[in-house]
Amino acid sequence: MSHNHRDKPHVTPFAARMKLAGANVWLDEWEIQPGDTIVGKVNQALDLVDTVLLFWSKNAAESTWVNTEMETALTRKLSDSSVRIIPMRLDDAPLPPLLRPLMYVSLEDGADVDDAVRRILGIGSQEELIKAMQRTIWEAGMEFRDFRGMGTMIGCPKCGAPASALDGTQVVDNERDHLYMIVKCTKCGWQDGCETW
Repeated sequence: MSHNHRDKPHVTPFAARMKLAGANVWLDEWEIQPGDTIVGKVNQALDLVDTVLLFWSKNAAESTWVNTEMETALTRKLSDSSVRIIPMRLDDAPLPPLLRPLMYVSLEDGADVDDAVRRILGIGSQEELIKAMQRTIWEAGMEFRDFRGMGTMIGCPKCGAPASALDGTQVVDNERDHLYMIVKCTKCGWQDGCETW
């Protein structure tokens, strides 16, 4: 997942969806630990992966780092034709000349992210993608709880207590005629809520 750090709000959720669909994903923030050499870890990854997703944007076009990763991936592809490089367009920045012959995937505003994941992983339909994601959740063997409006939670985002330590309460605001879900951690007291419908 080659990208400029300013594009992380687009890249990280996409990487998470790929991982949930069963892909083995290498993302810097997940793989590089304190004390690791950044250059060493990225170099190691670029030497091992079979597919490089190059998230291209105005930010990436101005990034020496992204351009270096692109050059490294292209050099590797010259010696190993099985390596795939997939340009992932985040905006209207023109692709570099060496990437233009490659089929790209658009993640520009309004793009269907699930469709992009399916195309990259060769999954034929939305239903097959959902089944793949569900298998990943089952294989994790973790406890999950669903709170209407808040979504699925595996634990407290503040203290890390398991889902069994979370309590959900629905509250009605009669003046506004709104229903709210409040989720509270019985261990640390963290709570959050949102309007449900």
